Amino acid sequence: DNGVAELNEFEIAQFSDQALYIKVYTPTSQYVKVLHDQFSFSLNLRPAVFLKDSSGKALKFVSRFASQSVYRVDKKSYDNGELFTFNPAYINLKDSFLTALNYSLRQSLFFNQSAAVFGTDYTYQSNLSKQLLTNGFENRENTTHEWRWRWNVTRAWSLNNTSTYGIKSTVSEFFSTRNYKIESINLEPKLSYQPNTAFRISVLYKHNKKQNTINRTESATLGTPEKAELNDFGLEFKYNQVEKGSITGKADFINISYNALENTSVAYEMLNALKIGYNYTWELSYQRNLTNNIQISINYNGRKSPNSKIINIGGAQVRAFF
Repeated sequence: DNGVAELNEFEIAQFSDQALYIKVYTPTSQYVKVLHDQFSFSLNLRPAVFLKDSSGKALKFVSRFASQSVYRVDKKSYDNGELFTFNPAYINLKDSFLTALNYSLRQSLFFNQSAAVFGTDYTYQSNLSKQLLTNGFENRENTTHEWRWRWNVTRAWSLNNTSTYGIKSTVSEFFSTRNYKIESINLEPKLSYQPNTAFRISVLYKHNKKQNTINRTESATLGTPEKAELNDFGLEFKYNQVEKGSITGKADFINISYNALENTSVAYEMLNALKIGYNYTWELSYQRNLTNNIQISINYNGRKSPNSKIINIGGAQVRAFF
């Protein structure tokens, strides 16, 4: 609020209209000799492929499960003089030899993945990154546990639910005021009605609780950690016209409570770029096939937050397929 755009006040925009700046990394003339390691693999397991219809009940139950694993690591580290230093399973952001890292792990377990009535799955995902900048290291971590299930009650009515527990953190050696470690719990039940293949309408509710476990008494009330609670009531619909196009819409009413200042990095992350109080967001998208190889898309979205003007964003796109 001092009218000066300072380096520690910039965040990655969550809405396109907020993206007023770009970040450009400029290399220096100082180079560091490093060892560069890359490793990746993916593994899919589907027991149903190997089991026959004549298998016993126990094997038929096993065939309902499926698994998917994706792992990738790209890291750079100082050469410590040892001949064999590459270990794709060893990842430690606090390692003093580590200078750069991009790491991702996704593990999913499915039950009744292609079943028509009921199915559920669990996904563990971890993303880590580390950068060496002129003002020190910057580390980021995002880990989530997600459980989803779906139940087609009838041919027209269905229930879905997504439960997520996650930890998201940022640690900067130079901009310590931007450091945070946010624990979040999210519940998202949804009820959908789809009488035919052309039309679907859904009502949903999202309950999200967040807490910053890095306590900064100067920004939180009475020395307590920053806490946020978001309650989102939403409505979605989609209408399809075969070989012609589709129209989709979404509207959300979001009530947010927060116990600290809004103009901080942790607040921007915890409030999803919205504000304390009643927030409204809406989207509308129309897609039309003009000919066999020409497609047009029109998109519109908006939002309204307390003590702010209504933001309206529109766009159009034409695609040609050859």
